[in-house]
Amino acid sequence: MAKTLVDAAKLSNDVLQAGVIELIVKDDPIFAMIPFKDIVGNGLTYNVETTEATAQFYSVGDTWVESTGTTTQTTATLKILGGDSDVDNFLLETRSNINDLKQEALEAKIKAVKKEFMDEFFYGHTTLDAKGFNGLHELVENETYNTVAVGGTSGNPAALSMTKLEEGIDKVKGIKPQMLVMSKLMRRSINTYKQAAGGITYTDLGNRRVMELFELPVYACDFVGDTENILHAYASTYGYDNDVTTADDGTSIFVLSFAPQACCGIQKGPLTIESFPKLETKDASRYRIKWYVSLMLQNILTCAKVTGIDPDGTVVV
Repeated sequence: MAKTLVDAAKLSNDVLQAGVIELIVKDDPIFAMIPFKDIVGNGLTYNVETTEATAQFYSVGDTWVESTGTTTQTTATLKILGGDSDVDNFLLETRSNINDLKQEALEAKIKAVKKEFMDEFFYGHTTLDAKGFNGLHELVENETYNTVAVGGTSGNPAALSMTKLEEGIDKVKGIKPQMLVMSKLMRRSINTYKQAAGGITYTDLGNRRVMELFELPVYACDFVGDTENILHAYASTYGYDNDVTTADDGTSIFVLSFAPQACCGIQKGPLTIESFPKLETKDASRYRIKWYVSLMLQNILTCAKVTGIDPDGTVVV
């Protein structure tokens, strides 16, 4: 059974571990909503439906045509994410009355772990870095089923069309999308359009008032870049390609659904903290945050993206 980090923290008897999870989830709708499936072994093999089966009407005596959907077997392999943080024992004994040095060190490392996971969540590519996992740009890349490229030419992103954004939302089928994720610059450009078109609308999400588009809450994420390349050809249009490092000042908007059959994390147990109070070479205590984790997308119709966008271009209808 897949559980969100919030639910996992409720089941933990480890106060320190629960505190770490709370810091990771804090003010982050993605971490608050994405479920993580605990697995046995170092990976999870699953089938991804890459093309849908078809059906048709027949006349009496017609020859029936066989059509079976195509599935591709994919393996999400657990990766080792974490880091060490050392706290000098002398300072720990003499200065902790002023600052909680251990807490400060852990919070800084948790922030680093969260940043690394979120960078990989969007831009991970195992061909470029085998130590990481494939992120959304690599998992969501099918022009027919889940990707809309706004147009433009190589090296020149195009302004966002709201019609294209709605087309991207319509790509998600079989499950209701839960949020739109974009960069802060992209959100500001959309806000400029919305203010001129009649005003920005809002909804309540987790006791917070957030902007919405097409009845979906909008999450402006620091980890969605504004310098994506747009060199991946989709017919006569362009989208993002992890293999190309050229910065074309482009960006993408993601339409996300979180569920075991949609966007879902996998892990071998929860994020853990190990302590080493005595180090051999220095008088310090070491704290290690460690997480065996990866990302999967079992159904390519459950998430989508609109890509190749100029984030500070003039948004149009």
